[in-house]
Amino acid sequence: MNIRRGFATSAFCSFLTLAVLPVPAGHAAEGGYSNYIPGTYGDFGMALEPAGKLTLRNDLYYYGADTEQSVRSGRSVFDMDLTFFMNFTTLVYKPEVQFLGGQYAFGVFIPLVYVELEADLGTRGMTRGVEDDAAGLGDLVWIPILLYWNHGNLNASFAQFIVSPTGDYSTNNLVNAGLNYWSFDSNVAVTYFNGETGQDYSVNLGWLYNTENEDTDYQTGQELHVDYIANQWFSETFALGVEGFYMDQINGDSGSGAVLGDFKAQAAGIGPAVLWATKFGKQDVTFIAKWLHEFHAENRLEGDNVFLSFSMDW
Repeated sequence: MNIRRGFATSAFCSFLTLAVLPVPAGHAAEGGYSNYIPGTYGDFGMALEPAGKLTLRNDLYYYGADTEQSVRSGRSVFDMDLTFFMNFTTLVYKPEVQFLGGQYAFGVFIPLVYVELEADLGTRGMTRGVEDDAAGLGDLVWIPILLYWNHGNLNASFAQFIVSPTGDYSTNNLVNAGLNYWSFDSNVAVTYFNGETGQDYSVNLGWLYNTENEDTDYQTGQELHVDYIANQWFSETFALGVEGFYMDQINGDSGSGAVLGDFKAQAAGIGPAVLWATKFGKQDVTFIAKWLHEFHAENRLEGDNVFLSFSMDW
């Protein structure tokens, strides 16, 4: 079986979709979430170079989870249930430029979000039930540098993401469309892809640094995250896989707004993925569905991540 490289590489855009919105991530991090979304790095052909000069990918994302306690907008909340929907579009352009021996590219990540929360709000030793929701443009992610290298069946990539606080934010709200601070996520990925056997194995290592939310004097701690995949192509148009993640907050939250202490978090999850490639006219289109179930969470929310995605190259 000689799998066409274009189908695998068009799916690579999932690696570019950095978590950039208020997706819940538990006690750790302000509001119980950070700029890391499990499942956005692990995908088919994770470190493969995109097939065309311009790649478009669109993802519909759902996350539902709960937690016992977190800090939101400077207030303690308890027994929180959160439902999150996001549509994010990723554009990547690959000019004819080589850098450090690799192919250079750059891109942008554009998120639209809807988040709904039910919780108990703590005030002066008492609690009361509250509900809140938010919708709109989230925090844009700029991707100034993407590099790809290839040596036979081995592929490697480097990506630098810069999350900018463009989403609406107010300390009067329990949930917001943005996080109100900058984040910098540096990632290195390696993929083994054998087009003859259909084997596709990848791992991504990322380091996420968050600046302070000046409106709440809260700085979310740094995070290391590892995303991995094991996929099998059964034809040129169909593949099945398993992907998972592990994240570890390596230092605690800080600032006068971190009233619950450092709350360093760990989490892990795993789940299935399926890819189907087809044509619309002369255009190759790749569809991907993924579900990651979080089976371990310490000081963070625990729930399910679901993705429905498509991508195209020109």
